[in-house]
Amino acid sequence: MAPAGAPARALPAPDRRETERRSPARPQRRPARAPARAPSRAARLSHRSLATRLIVFGVLVAGLGAGRVALSFAVVQKNLATDGVAGQVRSVQARNQQLAEQAATLSSALTVRNVAQKKYHLAIAPDVVFITVHAHHAGVTKRR
Repeated sequence: MAPAGAPARALPAPDRRETERRSPARPQRRPARAPARAPSRAARLSHRSLATRLIVFGVLVAGLGAGRVALSFAVVQKNLATDGVAGQVRSVQARNQQLAEQAATLSSALTVRNVAQKKYHLAIAPDVVFITVHAHHAGVTKRR
């Protein structure tokens, strides 16, 4: 022991090799494999959450795909309907053209005369006379 006013002296640290020599040697063994632990609650929730997200994502992608197919089908149906209407318009226009040609042919004076003579057996007058009747002879009064 050191006297009361003397500085304390530090002891040297024991040499590790000496300590190992004094202790009996233990055989180094590998640690036995621990049984698999059940995943923690947070890990289970994250796996469930990931699975749920993947399922929701798959359902959404399938819904978008179905909507795209339905939209394409509707467009094809509308195109077919439009083509049908366009065909009807062309046939009506062609029929109108035929009727216009037929009306032009039938409205000529010679055609009207021939139809009147042959179909209705009308005779053509040799002289055409126009008669003018004044209003007071016809019994019509003038309006003021």
